[in-house]
Amino acid sequence: MPNPMTIPAYEPMLAAYHRAFAIELRSMIHSLPLTRGQHVLDMACGDGVYGPWLAERVGPDGRVVGVDLVPDYLELARSEAERSAAGGIIDFAAASIDALPFAKETFEFCWCAESLYSLPDPLEAVRRLADVTKSGGYVAVLESDTIHHVILPWPVEIELSVRAAELQSLVDRKESHRKFYVGRELRRIFTDAGLVEFVQRSFAIDSLGPFEEDERTFFAEYLKSLDEQIRDYLDPAILDDFDRLVDPDSDSYLLDDPDITATCIDHIVWGRKR
Repeated sequence: MPNPMTIPAYEPMLAAYHRAFAIELRSMIHSLPLTRGQHVLDMACGDGVYGPWLAERVGPDGRVVGVDLVPDYLELARSEAERSAAGGIIDFAAASIDALPFAKETFEFCWCAESLYSLPDPLEAVRRLADVTKSGGYVAVLESDTIHHVILPWPVEIELSVRAAELQSLVDRKESHRKFYVGRELRRIFTDAGLVEFVQRSFAIDSLGPFEEDERTFFAEYLKSLDEQIRDYLDPAILDDFDRLVDPDSDSYLLDDPDITATCIDHIVWGRKR
């Protein structure tokens, strides 16, 4: 089982995603119902990429508190804040979702990006975020649905086997496989947590080949991770073709196609606390 106190193995992929699509992700932050002067919780802040963007929205009279359980992540997040012009209003705390060091109704806005599925219980996590949100404030989440987050132009005869193998690999994981589909369950989670006035906005980020360096790094890490995840579940009849598509040294490597197109789909949702 992964150590929850260390940076996860998928961090290089996630960091490349943040670099490659910083403009799009920042614009997502601008869609949130934030106002100047608010106090914001950035739960499971990870490398801290969202903290400065949130700080820009609330301005010098606001405050952003990044919380994470992983010390190395907090170090990365502090460095990110120090590089930002808005970093002066960003603070950090080491804590888990089960033991937040804040009184009830501390924040006007609680944010959790790309981390809800990794928390022990997504519904309980949203409830705990709601606990520290002021009446009339908002809880907001950025998440994806694992199966539908990255859309690549697989050959049709390969894609069905790839998706079937991916689904089975998730079902066979020790942790609840439903966590990997959290993006499609956000409305139910928010409703069950007692939040109202639910809003969902979906964002599609399109990439056109030849990819820039960070785009290529992200998609290469994605293919590497997918290969490790599904290899034992693939139909043997398509394994050779799959290998050629995911091997960077292959003449048929998917990412070497100069005309490649790829799309990433993310969902932002928010709900208001009564």
